[in-house]
Amino acid sequence: MSDGLPAAQRRMAKGTIFGYRVRKHIGDGAWSRVYEVEDIKTHTAYALKHVVSEGDKEDRYLDQLRAEWEIGSKLDHPAIRKLVALEHQGAWLARNSRDLALVMELVDAAPMSDQKRPPMPECVRVFRDVASALSHMHSKGFVHADMKPLNILYTDDRRTKVIDLGQAAKSGTMKARLQGSPGFIAPEQATEVRGEKSAKGKDTKQYEPVTELTDVFNFGATMYWILTRLHSPATQHTPTAKTLMLPPERLGSSSPIHQTDRLVPEQLSMLIQDSLEKIPTRRKPMSWVVSQLDEMLAKMPTPAHA
Repeated sequence: MSDGLPAAQRRMAKGTIFGYRVRKHIGDGAWSRVYEVEDIKTHTAYALKHVVSEGDKEDRYLDQLRAEWEIGSKLDHPAIRKLVALEHQGAWLARNSRDLALVMELVDAAPMSDQKRPPMPECVRVFRDVASALSHMHSKGFVHADMKPLNILYTDDRRTKVIDLGQAAKSGTMKARLQGSPGFIAPEQATEVRGEKSAKGKDTKQYEPVTELTDVFNFGATMYWILTRLHSPATQHTPTAKTLMLPPERLGSSSPIHQTDRLVPEQLSMLIQDSLEKIPTRRKPMSWVVSQLDEMLAKMPTPAHA
């Protein structure tokens, strides 16, 4: 992934970057490089996501980073990674810069996509934390629009953090590009509709609006994968992009999970089924999802601390 980065990013930052002392390189994203850094004055450790654009085609990654800051800076929830600052170079204003960095809370944890399935009470607690975080976003008028196991960090001391708001948007946004992840994308995210006429009189491409109920579907698909390590067939809804379709060996059963895994509570299994309804209006709101998970937690033993 790093091979496609601009030359300015492929060169590992050493010493300082945007005024922060570089501790180490953490990893690379689609068009970003992430470091663990230290505030020189306070010695506080942070994660820093660096994005550089060298042309118009790459500017969308800058737009995503700006949007992540604009939305994330308005959120305050213990299960959402906190954003600290948006730094920029080469221009007076961040909106004009092609060299940006997002400074974020440093979370020492692997994503749920890289972890074994926790014991069921822990699974339900993680699901409850994520649902609560998404419900908080919805109360502010935003949707995450890319919920998946990779975007959930779970620490050794059992803290949950929702990350990566790069595709987040105001509720009701009609996106001009197909955005979402195979095996988690909601039907409306992959359904093309005719947009407004361009300046040249041509129809523009748009997709159905992303709403709070889009997050419910994404989250239902996420819970399904964490419990089974397979994708729900409900995510295979012949989207516009055939590349989002998955081979049969990566798909699970369309039956409720509790019918094949007795460790999964029936209430959780049916909650997932309800969340994966194809028609958005048939899905329950995230606040209801939170209440169901709270109800399940009340019936479960509290996980013992190591």
